[in-house]
Amino acid sequence: MKNILVLFSILLLGGLVGTASAQSTNHVVINEIDINPPGDDSKSVLEWIELYNPTSSKIDISGWQIASTTALKKTMTISSGTFIEPGKYLTFSYQSLWFADSNELVELRDKNGVVIDKTPLLSDPKNDLTSWQRIYDGYDLDNSNDWKFTIPTAGSSNGKVTTTETKTDVTVTVSTNKESYLFGETASITGKISKQVFITAPYFHADEISVKITGPKYDKTISLYPDLNLNYKTSLNLQQVLGISKGVYLVSVTYGGATSQTSFTVGNEIVPDIIAKNNTLSIATDKSQYYPGDTLSLTGITTEAIPFEGLKFNIKDPSGKIISLGSLYPTNGKFSTNVYITPVNPAFGTYQITAEYYDKSSIAFFEVVKDIKEAKAISIWTDKDAYALGETVTITGRLNTVWVQFMNLEILQTKNAALATAALGGGNSGFKILDTLKVSGDGTFSYSFKIPDSDVRLGDYKISVSQSLGSASKTIHAVANPDDFIVSSNPISISTDKLIYNLGETMTITGYIKNPVTSSTYQTASVAISISHEDGRPLEIVAQMPHTKTRLNNGLVVAYELTATPDPSGRFSVQTKILQNAFADGNYKIKAEYRGLTTSTSVGIVDPLKLENGALISLNKQVYGLGETVVLTGILPPTGDNSIKISLTKPDGSIVNSGATVDNQQFSWSWVTPISEKPLTIKTDDRSVTTSNYGIYKIRVSIASAGTDVFFKVSSDPANDSLTLVPLYVTTEKSLYKAGEKLKVIGNIIKRDQGSEGLVVPDRVTIRVLDNKTPFKQISEASVYPDQGGNFQSSFELPVTVFSEGEYKIKALYSGKQSESIFTIANDFSFGSTDKLSLLLATDKSDYYPGDTVTISGKPNKLIYLEKFDVSVIQKKEGEITCGTFYCGKHVGPVTTIRPSSSGSFSHQITISDTPSSIGSYEITVDAGFETKSIMFNVIEKPVIVEPVKVPSTLIDKVNRISEDKISIITNEKTIDDAQAFPRVLSGSLLSSKTDQSDVNLRITSESGICIIGQEVDCLVQDSTRKPGQIYDVVSVDGVELNVRYSGPDVYLEKFDILPVSSDVFLPNTNWNVDVVKEDQTSRFYYKINYKMVE
Repeated sequence: MKNILVLFSILLLGGLVGTASAQSTNHVVINEIDINPPGDDSKSVLEWIELYNPTSSKIDISGWQIASTTALKKTMTISSGTFIEPGKYLTFSYQSLWFADSNELVELRDKNGVVIDKTPLLSDPKNDLTSWQRIYDGYDLDNSNDWKFTIPTAGSSNGKVTTTETKTDVTVTVSTNKESYLFGETASITGKISKQVFITAPYFHADEISVKITGPKYDKTISLYPDLNLNYKTSLNLQQVLGISKGVYLVSVTYGGATSQTSFTVGNEIVPDIIAKNNTLSIATDKSQYYPGDTLSLTGITTEAIPFEGLKFNIKDPSGKIISLGSLYPTNGKFSTNVYITPVNPAFGTYQITAEYYDKSSIAFFEVVKDIKEAKAISIWTDKDAYALGETVTITGRLNTVWVQFMNLEILQTKNAALATAALGGGNSGFKILDTLKVSGDGTFSYSFKIPDSDVRLGDYKISVSQSLGSASKTIHAVANPDDFIVSSNPISISTDKLIYNLGETMTITGYIKNPVTSSTYQTASVAISISHEDGRPLEIVAQMPHTKTRLNNGLVVAYELTATPDPSGRFSVQTKILQNAFADGNYKIKAEYRGLTTSTSVGIVDPLKLENGALISLNKQVYGLGETVVLTGILPPTGDNSIKISLTKPDGSIVNSGATVDNQQFSWSWVTPISEKPLTIKTDDRSVTTSNYGIYKIRVSIASAGTDVFFKVSSDPANDSLTLVPLYVTTEKSLYKAGEKLKVIGNIIKRDQGSEGLVVPDRVTIRVLDNKTPFKQISEASVYPDQGGNFQSSFELPVTVFSEGEYKIKALYSGKQSESIFTIANDFSFGSTDKLSLLLATDKSDYYPGDTVTISGKPNKLIYLEKFDVSVIQKKEGEITCGTFYCGKHVGPVTTIRPSSSGSFSHQITISDTPSSIGSYEITVDAGFETKSIMFNVIEKPVIVEPVKVPSTLIDKVNRISEDKISIITNEKTIDDAQAFPRVLSGSLLSSKTDQSDVNLRITSESGICIIGQEVDCLVQDSTRKPGQIYDVVSVDGVELNVRYSGPDVYLEKFDILPVSSDVFLPNTNWNVDVVKEDQTSRFYYKINYKMVE
């Protein structure tokens, strides 16, 4: 799918847009480090460093590096298969004298060499028990104040800080449909507000959106209102006769205190955007670390090959000595060569490769490290400890002492075939592989196999390699959820399949022995498992004596003990039934013992039939649709009843009687809701009854001594409906009304049980409308009958002379209960004021398309008696004088007479002809008798709607009105609702007064110190990038090609955009340093980061 990214220079100049406080990062950090612990660092490995994962995801840090960057420059590579769990810590030690005691700066790099985190310059002259640590876990403001020097907390928390997020009440956006226009075209300006704002003083009204357009000798302000979807739109005719000149136009939109800006250009021609590319050079090695005797593969890439020009390179060892040099010539823009790392007196440390090609240069680094072997004959590893079914296991190893050509391999699934059930890990033939491994010349070997994708292959696998020089083995685990599996490091461990059991259930006890012992006769010691009470008393049962028939009179009391036999991997399992004659309510301790090793765990056992507060009755749902099954289940106290009575009361009052049998104090009953809605029965008098299958149903479960009620609801929309069991609830259809509208009150009740025999008089709900100010004067009252489902409603008039602006209260009363709700009235009419009588006019919007319907409404600002409104509309001719809201003369078009409403207002609709000739400006004239006014609207050409190319959703972080002169911007990826958000575009703007614009400028540098934008000679971009045929300059920063767009210095609004050249690449996780070059001048800096959401 082709993604088209349209960039708009949108700038918020209004209130502060809040973002989450950048206190905790979204990547792994260096959380604590001790560069000078107690003791002699040169004789022992004492120095350590702690990493912390502040994210919510498990992160693979295999191949990452922890590097000293100052005097010693020792780098440790984290071994394969290392993960750091969310919110967890990992502590590492490497070699003696890993870190310097003063002026040390330590970096954490990923497997590609990208710096993820680094410390400030650290010094620790004291050889004592203190360490450098972040003041809170993951706290990172890129400041030395983030760190403190105190007592170490290795492997545990430094303290937590709560991150808050401040959000503004209102935001506004603005954009134009194009960035560049020709004379005669129409610029379309659109945008959106986050919420509608109402102004209460001096009178209640909706706030206007103010659109201010400025350009060369041009200044125009447009006022408009948002539509129902909070969008707005206006247009500007770019005719030279209307004062439009060639140049750049700034559009500034203000609403509710928030401001947003964009710009566009107008001219005689549109020059297509062409990006100027610069020649770049990059070099890289195939690995970051090498052993003596390895071969290094060096590759280089250039974007432009120069005939007869070679790439000159040299490699220097840690002492600066050149160990290799040469010249390479490109093939299809690529250079490549191999370099042998000599094993004779090698120099260990960091090597530097320098390459030069014409006027470009590039450097790369790699390390030569010692080949440290384990102190045993054979080493064996796997890429992971736990695997899912169907995954491939990669086995690697090496011979550490004696070289042989072949090794014997055995892979065995360690199922215990004697156990007949799958729950205990037996009952199926095992999985076995016998093979031969070929050993490489350097003593290494490798092998891979796939775990079959079948449930019977879940379990442990023992991998063994052997030969005459010795043997080695490792156990791996095939599990359903490998990400959640934790390998126990204890000599013996034990667990149960549940923490709490009901009497009558089966308990499965499993365990693991890290190093099981076998004898030469293949006999395996068993595991003794005992169960005791929480206080340590052994659990006892009665066993049958030999040669006896029963246990009643001559039974033997024995301890409750079990025996399990571990399989070759050390896994063991056993099951036992939780019988009522052996167990009771309470907590129990399970202890496992194997050859002197012991461990224990605890479980809880409950009696589900033990009830303390009467019967326990429940439904499978609360809200059902038509044709669904209602399932009622329950547990009764031990009353001895073997059946129950069940009565179902429907919303129409009819009752269905039924029953259910009781088995072991438990019962179950089901009923299917009606498959269709009832036809309505409607009468025209006050006592009309509407019957419906929708509504609240009541189930009464009763035995001889007691009864219990439960309720459920049948709804036409069960997914979005809910069951409300408050006795009485009342509210209004909306919270804000205008005087003169109708107030609609709605609510529901739970009807009291009145029986079904004899004369049944239904209760009515009394509804009162009250003033919400003391003494809460009653204004209106009504009494209504609820329908069969308990719902009721009523309507009230809101005369403008009775209901002034303010809050009012609705009170509902039913069967001794009451409920209240508050609503607000807005009254635009003024009473008793000295304001001049005037006519208020408005249209639903300012621009229309041919065929649309225009709605005009109006009313006097005071409540007066009016007989009629005369309305006419004409299409204005070009060059004709427009009077706006003032009347210039008599009606010209046909006049329509409209009778006013009871509140003195009117509304009228005008249909625009659906022809091209209807395009233009129109004037509506309204004669109210006491005043005649006009209002304008425009009919514009309907745009051609082109189906947009579907692009991933975007997220924008904005920060406004920064007055400081040094700003650090972090472009890190985010995780939002299980979706990854990657930074794509960094934009910024600097606003200063026109008198100071030549003395206040921007300087943008990368984290590595490269000046990207600035006026110094070493900056990559110094002037405006907008030139004939191009809008971007392409620069290379830290190996990434970037498009840079810059307005240039000495402008009122200094702006820039930075984004990768490739549409598939994102901005790196790094810091961008912004310096506002100024003295004591006042300035405001604004920036935003566009993120692309990736599922």
